[in-house]
Amino acid sequence: MVDNVGLKVEIDIGSSKFTLLNTVSSKASLPPGEFVDAIVEHGLSDAGTYALTCFVSYTCNGEGQFKRSYRFPALAPFAVSHRVVQLDRQLLVECLIENSLDGRIYLSSWHLDCAEGFQSELVTDIASDPVSGNSGPLLKQRGCFSLVFRVTPKDESADSATLRQREVIGNLSLAWQVPDGPRGCMDGHQIRVRALQVPNLDLQVVECPKSVTVEVPFELELEVTNRTKESLQPKMSFDLRLMGAVKLQGPCQRLLKLEPGQRCRLPIELVVTVPGLHGLQGLSLADPSVPRVDFGVLCDILAF
Repeated sequence: MVDNVGLKVEIDIGSSKFTLLNTVSSKASLPPGEFVDAIVEHGLSDAGTYALTCFVSYTCNGEGQFKRSYRFPALAPFAVSHRVVQLDRQLLVECLIENSLDGRIYLSSWHLDCAEGFQSELVTDIASDPVSGNSGPLLKQRGCFSLVFRVTPKDESADSATLRQREVIGNLSLAWQVPDGPRGCMDGHQIRVRALQVPNLDLQVVECPKSVTVEVPFELELEVTNRTKESLQPKMSFDLRLMGAVKLQGPCQRLLKLEPGQRCRLPIELVVTVPGLHGLQGLSLADPSVPRVDFGVLCDILAF
């Protein structure tokens, strides 16, 4: 007969340790040939090497104890990367999901938990698996799948500058299942964008044709915004070298007059000399009262 049998089970990763079972306070007696077993569970939220340690204490012709340790790796089921593109008052968030396991895995569900004041909508069209019933795709080893979300502010009065000032959009949560095997959740992938300083003078394209014909002039409409509390007379300049195959029809500089907070629309005439997809860039705004602002690619122009 073995008396005062106690079992303690711990799991640790790095400096974190968790007790999964402790029967030391309610010790049992085991007759010859008998045994005691237990099932323990613990969610593995971080990738890394875990150590599961079992401590056994007992009394049999004196007190005794021993322990057994088992090490095992835990891998994140997915490697996630993302990119964010702003389109006026909305953000398009593309999340690339890659299977990190050696076998196949279902991406069974997903959710983008947005920051306060914002809401998300899935743009990607996904068909469910008619055999397994899973609503998401089955990814083979190193297989990838793209999820695209549309993020918009709940406040209808919020403008594009509100989105530009965001640093964290939200957190992506993914649920997974191994075919005929376990399932789980992967939380905490933070969707971040680089914080952008809102310029005092802003410029964006508000009207642009879907496609144009080479060597045929077309009109594009710009909108200039004065975000200061002063009246400004900014000068818009066009760098023909940076504009490349997109040629300006008219003067290379335009003088505007804007009251505080005012927006002004400005039509310009352009012509594309080479077929292909061309980015409209090389535009800048300058005023003696505020720093000069150079804009990158404002839009893409497809020419045939």
